[in-house]
Amino acid sequence: ETGIVRLAFLIDVNGSALESKVERSSGSGRLDEAARKALGLCKFKPATVDGKPERAWAKIEYEWKMD
Repeated sequence: ETGIVRLAFLIDVNGSALESKVERSSGSGRLDEAARKALGLCKFKPATVDGKPERAWAKIEYEWKMD
């Protein structure tokens, strides 16, 4: 299976992904869900307002391909 999935996700003040949603499917539910699970393992730098961390939405694309 191959494809590109675009996810929107909410980054918490501690840098973890609180929730995510598929904005554009890869065409495979299995790949989409694998991307969402992988995103949950990542740490991000949170957004800041006046130097203080704040929750914010971000977007990312995962590309699944066979080499």
